[in-house]
Amino acid sequence: MLKQPKLQPSALTNKYELTWDFEIEVNGVDIVVPKYFRYDGATIPAAAWQITFTPFHPDVMMPSLVHDWLFYNHQVDRETTDDILYKLLLQNGVDNLRANMIWGAVRAAGGFFWDNDEDDKNMLRRLCKLVKNRDNFDRYQFPQEIIDTMDQVRVAV
Repeated sequence: MLKQPKLQPSALTNKYELTWDFEIEVNGVDIVVPKYFRYDGATIPAAAWQITFTPFHPDVMMPSLVHDWLFYNHQVDRETTDDILYKLLLQNGVDNLRANMIWGAVRAAGGFFWDNDEDDKNMLRRLCKLVKNRDNFDRYQFPQEIIDTMDQVRVAV
């Protein structure tokens, strides 16, 4: 199993929050997920839990964290993002059959969620504002649009 992120539950949002930056390199892509990033585990429909995993299963939490961050920051294209998820699932101990099922579902439905809506952009602005003074800020790969407009929202942790 690969190194795992340091997370804490956020009961008010029903999500997990990263308590330390999470850094990993996959397929030559240097990925740094910033502290304070919140996500809801793996987006797996309840009907599929019996054959795959529940959203907060340890085998899918880290790959889902990385995949969600890449969906927000668009550091790489969607196909590469999904391939990184697949590789991380396998490296994190998920068997090939279930990794393929998850990858296939993400490829089929992920396009509906790739473009950031206004709520996504506001979340990115808040997060960007929280971490903007860090020495490694450039490694987070926030979209330039977010950096340029992050002063438009108040920080709410």
